[in-house]
Amino acid sequence: MNRVEAIKNKDKIEAMKSSLLKSSYRDYLLFLIGINTGLRISDILELKVSDVKEKSYIIINQGTSNKEQKYLINPKLKEKIDI
Repeated sequence: MNRVEAIKNKDKIEAMKSSLLKSSYRDYLLFLIGINTGLRISDILELKVSDVKEKSYIIINQGTSNKEQKYLINPKLKEKIDI
């Protein structure tokens, strides 16, 4: 089985952001949300614009317990989202 690891090199992260920004602002934002919140891709893909636009937190209902979890949208990410 293949192993997936986080990108830890800042240059690689910047290269990824630059590449995504050239191809799709949506994909760029999804990447930014992921690296700034630590959310799983399955949670990120379910987000709607109304879940993040003009918000301070992303609220996710966790699994079968339906427990609400808040993830802070930092000011730099908020600026990119609210364009």
